[in-house]
Amino acid sequence: MDTNSFLDSLSGFKQEIPSEIAIFELRRSSVDDLQRRLRKLLKTSGDACERDFDRGEWTKYEDRTLVRLPQGATAVVYHASGAVKLATGLASMDLLFKEQESKSALTARVTDACRTLGFHDNLTRGEALAFERLWQIKAGAADRSGKTVEPVLCRAVGAFRHSIDGIAVLGPASVAVQVAAGGALDTVSMLMRSPATEVFEKAKVLPAERALRHIGQQLTARFGQAKGEVKLESREGLRFGYLSLPKRKTQRLLAPVFMAAIDVTHELERQAFVVAVPATEKGYLPLEAPGAESLTGQSSKLSSRRCS
Repeated sequence: MDTNSFLDSLSGFKQEIPSEIAIFELRRSSVDDLQRRLRKLLKTSGDACERDFDRGEWTKYEDRTLVRLPQGATAVVYHASGAVKLATGLASMDLLFKEQESKSALTARVTDACRTLGFHDNLTRGEALAFERLWQIKAGAADRSGKTVEPVLCRAVGAFRHSIDGIAVLGPASVAVQVAAGGALDTVSMLMRSPATEVFEKAKVLPAERALRHIGQQLTARFGQAKGEVKLESREGLRFGYLSLPKRKTQRLLAPVFMAAIDVTHELERQAFVVAVPATEKGYLPLEAPGAESLTGQSSKLSSRRCS
């Protein structure tokens, strides 16, 4: 494994970073507050879909509240983070696009849906939510002779990124909106942790070179003893920003990290994961070493499951 070459590929870090950054304490919400927010989202999305989401079967579990809605729709809110996900009940092949639309038209559709759902309404001073990326889900077919048909566009998915004072909040998409033909809402998910009004404290930001050394040490410790060649790649390079932990984890503070999404190829198997290291001298967040749940160090093969 050529760790040095991989780190050199990350060293072209161009993002401007401040010398000092605010550490925020996150707002704390009760389960009742989270359920009220979910009801508001159900009302807004129901109006957008012309569906009745006001009535449903609400079940409260220890870690989440699940809502079973009419016509196969479901919604869930996670108590640890306030993350929500709504599936409107559309079947996977319902409301297919009759013709391919341009990326700009699809971007406009998902952006309109995001604004209609009111995610921008909850932002406070210094916060922003901006479009980040577009995916297209397509379906195709071929017969036994190899004759194919033109792929059909099934869904368009827009990812949006939350930022605070111009610093992106890294992690899963802050908001992901999936639409069918005509902009019909299919699914929506949100994981957007908002800071309290007061700054917890301020901290100096470490240089990116120090983060690269830390990442190199973690990769060597994790993959250095693997049998055979291990190839490392990062499509997005090194990124700087605040970090939102996964939806099932509680988080008290919002603090900055340097982060890289890494693809590891070993023999015929491929694994993708995210490694994040603190961007400040003090570690404010519980960051796990990469691949902590895999068996790479003990096995000759990598798990092909994508994790984060």
